[in-house]
Amino acid sequence: MNNNDSSTQNTIVVPEGIKGLIFDMDGTLVNSTPVHYVAWSEACAPYGVQFDYDFFIMLTGRPVLELSKDLIKRYKLDISAKELVRIKEDLVEKNLHNVKLINPVIDVMDRYQGKLPMAVGTGASRERTDFLLKTSGIIDRFDAIVTSDDVNNYKPHPETFLKGAEAIGVKPGECLVFEDGHLGIDAAKTAGMHVIDVKPYYE
Repeated sequence: MNNNDSSTQNTIVVPEGIKGLIFDMDGTLVNSTPVHYVAWSEACAPYGVQFDYDFFIMLTGRPVLELSKDLIKRYKLDISAKELVRIKEDLVEKNLHNVKLINPVIDVMDRYQGKLPMAVGTGASRERTDFLLKTSGIIDRFDAIVTSDDVNNYKPHPETFLKGAEAIGVKPGECLVFEDGHLGIDAAKTAGMHVIDVKPYYE
């Protein structure tokens, strides 16, 4: 898994008073969001369903099974949520070699490693999270990892980030969240945390 070229990217500035960092994963630490979009698009295509990337971004942050239920309900698809997920995940597996680290965010990790505690707060499953972070070589850089398997309420509910803050021993108001999805940004704000939308730093 290679890094994106960030030579022309702006540096993300961490505000004064921040005592803990919490990172979303897909689309924040690794550029896996386009891979997931293509997989969902191809999985739904046989049913005559098409949706654009901007619409997909509105749904990112939810666990894969919940997102599957959302699509089935919206488009009245004649398939079970679990089967649609299976098809989508098979497509993702074939394209994970295209996933790269997002350098402007990794740069923040490099600058604050050992200075501030860091956590991951993701809507992905524990299995998927561990696989991506291990493959990218950064799993050992986090003090805590909160996945969809660790919470009862998913983004935009703040539970994922609140658990991350608790795990690294930092008050919510002193945490900075890095996100790319609307649901995650809303979750961070609801949690009373500072939040940075990372998309402008790499798009």
